[in-house]
Amino acid sequence: MAISAFVLVDVTGDHTKSAYKTITRMAGVKYVYAVTGAHDLIILVEADTIETLGDLILSRIRSIDGVTKTMTSIVLNI
Repeated sequence: MAISAFVLVDVTGDHTKSAYKTITRMAGVKYVYAVTGAHDLIILVEADTIETLGDLILSRIRSIDGVTKTMTSIVLNI
């Protein structure tokens, strides 16, 4: 069973559109939403293991130019 999580992403300056495009092409990313409010993007991700999920968020999403902060909420049930 896959692990699902919502990742709230803060992006600096005018990098939101390019970050959005980059994230939508990543394996494990199911949906990306540009939103108003406290965060710039909300991403629904899925991974087979917690290690894969960690790699997706810590190594790939956080390394995108303009991404300044992420906050992750793992889905407990559906």
